[in-house]
Amino acid sequence: MTGEDVRITLAKNIKKYRAQKGFSQAQLAEEADISLPFMSSIEQSSKWPYPDTLAQIAAALEVNVSDLFSTGENEAKNHQQTVEIVKALVENQKKALDDFGEKYLK
Repeated sequence: MTGEDVRITLAKNIKKYRAQKGFSQAQLAEEADISLPFMSSIEQSSKWPYPDTLAQIAAALEVNVSDLFSTGENEAKNHQQTVEIVKALVENQKKALDDFGEKYLK
């Protein structure tokens, strides 16, 4: 599974759960406390949300974050993949902050 596959799966699942809730993109964006353009970009697979934003979207949809990455395949395997994805996101954010600190705070 590539990063693009993950973004596509995320976008597809957000749309699916949003439709199940009867939310428009604007309603979901408001409930998740994010901008409509950003919500639209996530659903178009062109932007990648931070873990906190994923949690806000999941909460607004009343699903688990792992549900947003579900491919409908083996759920145990899918859960482990979700954990690995979130770990990688957090590690990349920490590295970006460390790099920023080294570059601008010295």
